[in-house]
Amino acid sequence: MRIGLFGGSFDPVHVGHVGAARAAIGALSLDRLLFIPSRQPPLKAKLCLADGEQRLQMLALATASEPRMAVSDVEIRRPGPSFTVDTATELRCGYPADAQFFFVLGSDCADRLPRWKGIDALHAMLRFAIVARDGESVAGLDSRLIPVAMPPCPASSTAVRAACAAGLPSEGMLAPAVARYIAEHGLYREPVHG
Repeated sequence: MRIGLFGGSFDPVHVGHVGAARAAIGALSLDRLLFIPSRQPPLKAKLCLADGEQRLQMLALATASEPRMAVSDVEIRRPGPSFTVDTATELRCGYPADAQFFFVLGSDCADRLPRWKGIDALHAMLRFAIVARDGESVAGLDSRLIPVAMPPCPASSTAVRAACAAGLPSEGMLAPAVARYIAEHGLYREPVHG
């Protein structure tokens, strides 16, 4: 069994996240990919704007038609900062000992990996798959990292939040169900400064 773990704030989840998940499933022959929204990302200065339950709901909506994708609340229900080493250790207990785990993350995060808590333990229990966005190169990275290519995608959570705050449409960046959820719950209406 090959399991992908895709962590992040997903504030909000957008089509680029789902595209990266599809690319990872294909490139790594994953049986399942779990989206794992963090409660409190330890290496990000700002807290999430949408609460954990809202981000879980948006992820469920974005992945509803994706049979190999699921959403885990493991980090949302655990108090304090979300450390991947704790998450991977907890999730491994629910799978057979011979299951192979891959942690999927964007190339924009790869340079921060050496600062992750328990990085040596993580390298021992899983492989990291680095998704190159917008034609970025992941050449020259640590040989333990698996490069995954995906088609260019201009969507970003920052762009979605800015569009919502400005009252602009976000077509093409969000799954329609996620766009409806954001509108119905009045998320991201306030501009973010700093």
